[in-house]
Amino acid sequence: MKLLAIETASSACSAALFAEGRVVAERSREMERGQAEALMPMVADVLAEATEVVSRGFADLDVIAVTVGPGAFTGVRIGLAAAGAMAAAANLPTLGLTTLEVVAAAQAPAGLPLLVALDAKRSDVYCQLFDAALAPLWEPRAILPVSIPPLLPDGGPVALAGDAAAPVAAALRAAGRQVHLLHGHGRPEASVLARLAAARWRDGPPATRAPLRPLYLRAPDVSPPKPGTRP
Repeated sequence: MKLLAIETASSACSAALFAEGRVVAERSREMERGQAEALMPMVADVLAEATEVVSRGFADLDVIAVTVGPGAFTGVRIGLAAAGAMAAAANLPTLGLTTLEVVAAAQAPAGLPLLVALDAKRSDVYCQLFDAALAPLWEPRAILPVSIPPLLPDGGPVALAGDAAAPVAAALRAAGRQVHLLHGHGRPEASVLARLAAARWRDGPPATRAPLRPLYLRAPDVSPPKPGTRP
């Protein structure tokens, strides 16, 4: 199977092509803004690099995978819109995965419950708890770091990953919890998304031709117009 993966929900932009059981091409760049302009050239570069396996470009693909959030509102919308447009043009299904499960999949096995915490650009974090086999134990949530310790099971050690790991580790240690920081990708990467999505596809394609739904967790930060200003 041949799968194109794109990721724009974080402070980066990335694209990867999975074929012949591995990631055969990828591009990634850190950026707070500009994903809309950077994404399609990255996709073009990835497809051009892998012409030996996708000589007809999109016509050789089986599915397009994309992160659905949580993450930056604009970034999530860019990724979903791009995936939807490419899928519609090439008559392909799409597969959506969360940013949290992609970061979880990037970590080395620790044999412990894994808490993934991602930067929400506010005082709270996006987080989710997984068991040692990466099965989710919580639904994704936006929560203050100090509110996390009482929600964790028992008092044993917990593995922690993600680009918001530092404040969460401080809160856990202040509550007397033992923390093992992991050092895989701290934000979602298309290469990891591609491998995870390919495994999901093999297990029984949970893909769709309907528009994917974004996972926002909270309302966008929008300031109301000042009195006397025109909308």
